[in-house]
Amino acid sequence: MHRQPTTPRGFTLIELLMTVAILAVLAAIAAPAFGTLIGHTHDQTARNLLATSLNRARMSAVERRIHVVVCPSADRQHCDATTLWQHGWLVFADMNRDGDRDADDPVLDVLQALPAGTAVLGTAGRTQVVYRPDGSAAGSNITLTICDRSGGASDASTLVVNQAGRLRRGTGTPEALSACLLAAGGC
Repeated sequence: MHRQPTTPRGFTLIELLMTVAILAVLAAIAAPAFGTLIGHTHDQTARNLLATSLNRARMSAVERRIHVVVCPSADRQHCDATTLWQHGWLVFADMNRDGDRDADDPVLDVLQALPAGTAVLGTAGRTQVVYRPDGSAAGSNITLTICDRSGGASDASTLVVNQAGRLRRGTGTPEALSACLLAAGGC
């Protein structure tokens, strides 16, 4: 009886080690780009969430003919006296127009804290946006600079609310971008 020679099936240890080494090199090359992509995505998400909250607040003020406040809030119940918005923010109807949320002021929207490393920094001295019943914003323009420590200054963006209450994207100043990255933990 004659036996057919069997061909080996599978991979040798050398072939497996070479494959793992090539995958490790490719992963090391791709990791920085992937981190930048994640930072850019965090920036976009934060900007979109904040823009949505601001637009909803303005629409609520006009529809209900009331004053509506958007402010940073870590506890999601009261406004914080800070220009840092990354710990979350609060949108509420300010029935007595005092700028603070009282027990009888209804909450219209609440946003949780942003991912670690993402920061939102408001204009110095501006700790809230107040929309009037006609849709205009009280006070001067406010610029909110959004950044992520892994994205850097090139991925940072801004949202500007003007006195008419309109929201637009803007370009941050180098000082605001540096301060935002510092708040994000990137400097």
